[in-house]
This record gives sequence, structure tokens and C-alpha cells, in this order.
Amino acid sequence: MTISANIRQLRKKAGFTQIELAEKLGVSIATLRRWEAGETAPNGTRIIELAGLLEVSPDEIVAGAENSAGEQTMSTGNAKLTERSNGMLVFEGDGTRIELPPTDKGYELFSRLVENLLNRPKS
Repeated sequence: MTISANIRQLRKKAGFTQIELAEKLGVSIATLRRWEAGETAPNGTRIIELAGLLEVSPDEIVAGAENSAGEQTMSTGNAKLTERSNGMLVFEGDGTRIELPPTDKGYELFSRLVENLLNRPKS
């Protein structure tokens, strides 16, 4: 699923209306609607805030449901972001592989990678 579909599904599962969630995040209803429509995407900080409000991991917003190996993956172009079942966060792309621990700092760095990946021009 896409980030937009994940946000919509997780918002509904948590019992929020678009208006309620937008107010809690301090964003306009138009912004939240654009996220859910896939017109724009939240930045890394907003993904972390969404995760807290929706009581999920940031990766669940970005990657959605786990695959059969218990991993969550998001890929675009030649880059791939994965949260392994052991919690390790892995970035692979541009000939680089980075593994981050499942700590607050690891999630912060992972969120920055996600934000950069989402804001990368499409080729």
C-alpha cells in the first residue's frame, strides 16, 4: 500500500475523522486530505507525530503491513527502506547499505532517510 492509503486506513482504525486528526497534528484539513489523496506526503517529523497519535510505528505509516518475513519495506527507484522483524532499520540504495538500531536516534535517522527518499525527484 501507499503512504496515503496507510494514513487513511490507520486514521480510520484509530477512530479519528480527518478534522480531528488534522487538529491534533496542527495542520489544515486540506493538508491531511492531500496526504490521504497521495498529492503530497508528510515529512519525517510529521510521520513520527502521526505514528504517535495513531499508536503505530513510523514504518507502519511508510511501509504498511509486514511481509511474510516479518519485515516492512518501502522502495522507490533504486532505494529501499526496511524494518526487520528484529527491529533493525535498513536503508539500501545508491550503492550504500546502512543499518540503524531500533532506538529513538535510529528512528530519527530512518525518518530523515524516508523524507529524503519521498522528496527525491522521480526519474
